[in-house]
Amino acid sequence: MKTILKKTVSVVSFITLLGIGAEVAVHETGSFKKIEFTNSAYAQGAGQNLERGFADLVKKVIPGVVNISTYARPKLPQGYYHYGGPNGQNELFQRFFEEFFGGRMPTPRGKRQVEPHDDEDDSEGSAQAPKGKAVPIALGTGFIIDANEGLILTNNHVVQGAEEVKIQFREEETDLVPAEIIGRDPEIDVALLKVKVKTKLTAIPLGDSDAIDVGEYVLAIGNPLGYGHTVSHGILSAKGRRNPEFRMGRYLQTDASINPGNSGGPLINVRGEVIGINNAIDARGQGIGFAIPINLVKGVLAQLKTRGTVSRGFLGVSATDLTPDIAEQLNISSKLKGVIVSNVQPGGAAATAGIKPYDVITAINGLAIADAEQLTVTVSSIPIGQSAKMDIVRSGKPKVLLVKIAERPVEAGLLPRKGKSHSAHSASFDDFGFAVVDAELDGKNGVVVSEVAEGSPAANSGLNRGDIILDVSAKDVASVADLDKVMKTATKGPSVMIRVRREDQAGNEFVSVAVLTK
Repeated sequence: MKTILKKTVSVVSFITLLGIGAEVAVHETGSFKKIEFTNSAYAQGAGQNLERGFADLVKKVIPGVVNISTYARPKLPQGYYHYGGPNGQNELFQRFFEEFFGGRMPTPRGKRQVEPHDDEDDSEGSAQAPKGKAVPIALGTGFIIDANEGLILTNNHVVQGAEEVKIQFREEETDLVPAEIIGRDPEIDVALLKVKVKTKLTAIPLGDSDAIDVGEYVLAIGNPLGYGHTVSHGILSAKGRRNPEFRMGRYLQTDASINPGNSGGPLINVRGEVIGINNAIDARGQGIGFAIPINLVKGVLAQLKTRGTVSRGFLGVSATDLTPDIAEQLNISSKLKGVIVSNVQPGGAAATAGIKPYDVITAINGLAIADAEQLTVTVSSIPIGQSAKMDIVRSGKPKVLLVKIAERPVEAGLLPRKGKSHSAHSASFDDFGFAVVDAELDGKNGVVVSEVAEGSPAANSGLNRGDIILDVSAKDVASVADLDKVMKTATKGPSVMIRVRREDQAGNEFVSVAVLTK
């Protein structure tokens, strides 16, 4: 008996180190030892003994996971499509897509990049598919959330650009079931599908993504590279991961193996509940995957089902986190928390309320605003048409404005820009490590950063080649000559504040504020 007790303590310590946190018991008969869960929640979720691992849990949830195939009639010769970004690949977050059957891979947020050619060329000899025939463009994953109504959740980018969507429920099935896209939300990259079948479906319950802790076991189930209903496991590696393309919230991170085709599949806890939707990977490493928290998705499900779209509040501003360097430039306390307005959309809700660039937003309806992400999430949750009280600091003085919240446009872009052509006028600012050239932007003159020296104050502040300089220390510049004149007066101290317009990785334009310190 003493030997058994010692072994029981040893096993309990081992399980705790694994992060399961379950109660176990050891049964010994001769040389045979059997380890069983005594905690009922884990007995139901992780299986009744360690020898079976997650087998019982997988049997429970895998009928609710589906393979998704999408089809479209191509307008461009096959082979011309490629993933956006340098050398055809996103530098950081690569969406879960590969080319299947000579198809194409959509770029982030539904954008596509193609090699230069005539996209209306229907001449003989082009690689066009036969007219009127849809061809496969991508594979993905989904999961059933309502068995009675046949509702399936997946990523929006899985069905982006699709003219037909088909579902495979089981690997042995050869006939695919058509699905209808009844709702899409590009902002958080989710889509709601509906299927009509006579067979009984199995839904997977939605869990609580706020309640799961880092270190807990999770399963990822999906259709990686066409290997349908593949199961992998790992732990929840982190919560609250940021991504510039994911503005409405923050990702869950996991080391469960996920690959192209897993997109839209469930991330499941040991109780068999969905706590996230697998969405992206960091292409630079291994075992770094990201999922959309299911609590964020719950908040839009009703709108997706009834309206097909999601309405969110909108201010019409670009904002930058308030840093001590920026606070010093604005002559306000470095302890002040808030965001600095870097741009105001003409005619938008913020402009109508009187908000101006360089205003610092500190609170909305009494809720303190700590960073730009919180500003977006807070405003998005305010009903459209409702007035909100906004606390700001302008020129060092507190002020309260009343703003009527507008509706956020889908994939809102504040500053669409046409092509630009450079002139011969240029200048270098060696103290800060950057150079500029004159340019024509949307028919107007402007100044574009042409070079940034590695390790320079400009590089350290985040200034990039291609940035368009709007003003320096709140003084507008429209030419290199203007910039040169302003810099001579603005750079008498060790620092200078510059407001620039730039593109993010998804091709969306925004305005940011940077402080360059010698």
